[in-house]
Amino acid sequence: MLAIVIVITFCRRCLVNRFCITLILPAVAACQVATLPPPSSRSDGGPVAARGTIAHEARSQLRLYRDAAGCESIQTVNRQFRPVTITTDQGSELRVLEEQYDIRRCRDTGGVSSEAIVTAWLPESRQPRPLFRISGRGVSGAPAGNLYQMVTSGCCGSRPLATYHSLHTGAFLFSSSVPLREISTSTTGLARFAAFHDTFSAAPPPETASDSTVIGVLQWGDDRSPGRRILVHADRPEDFAATGFRFYRGGVPIADSIGVVAAAAADPISLRIELQASSSSRRLQLNFAVRGDSLAPESADLPAGISLSWGQEG
Repeated sequence: MLAIVIVITFCRRCLVNRFCITLILPAVAACQVATLPPPSSRSDGGPVAARGTIAHEARSQLRLYRDAAGCESIQTVNRQFRPVTITTDQGSELRVLEEQYDIRRCRDTGGVSSEAIVTAWLPESRQPRPLFRISGRGVSGAPAGNLYQMVTSGCCGSRPLATYHSLHTGAFLFSSSVPLREISTSTTGLARFAAFHDTFSAAPPPETASDSTVIGVLQWGDDRSPGRRILVHADRPEDFAATGFRFYRGGVPIADSIGVVAAAAADPISLRIELQASSSSRRLQLNFAVRGDSLAPESADLPAGISLSWGQEG
């Protein structure tokens, strides 16, 4: 016998409540009734099971208001879902990211404040708890391979700062004022990333709070664990902006993601960092040798007045 499934939902966005009735004519032997909560009843994401499927729901909002300082402000809270595929030791794995960006702008001064939360779920899991959450002050973000990039805007002439988290664990990996650089080894094929956080970006490296001679932090690592941090010190305190950051082979720049480290020492690869002081004409060039899948700061070619030290991981 032909069964009729009636799904009843409530339209709470309307001026008046009304019933939305959908007739479904599947060839099933028994009648089943299933309901999904309306989107307006959920302010956060999360899996909702219904008839063998997993659904994720969230809502966005906009608010116009005057803050405590008298500034006419606009707040936007945008939430979206994004399926991503990451590469694991067992193969490919699908995950769902719920991205929430809460941005407040003062129309009078142009000031911006932001809060971002990225939640990762296993799409087939009915567990209410997510895999992990990433939080920061970003105004935008997107996955980049096995990493999630979150961008924070600068002010007063400073440049944006990008932070990178692992889509395996959610752990913080790198912060960079310039585009992240990637290289792989010819023996293992494992990817290694290089990042550089200068002192002329949206936020300075945390090490500058206790050491004014730090002008930047070089980071090197993979997509799982926080990278090693190499502190770059100058002989006098001064803000520097990175103007160049890329791999070279035999003095010739090589493209990202295809610079495979050669086994022969006759064809070495190096990482070059170019810096310029924001308040003077001082320019610096630092060269680091790449050996295997590691960086060799002990043999770095440094200009006069520049030194290195190891920082804490992560």
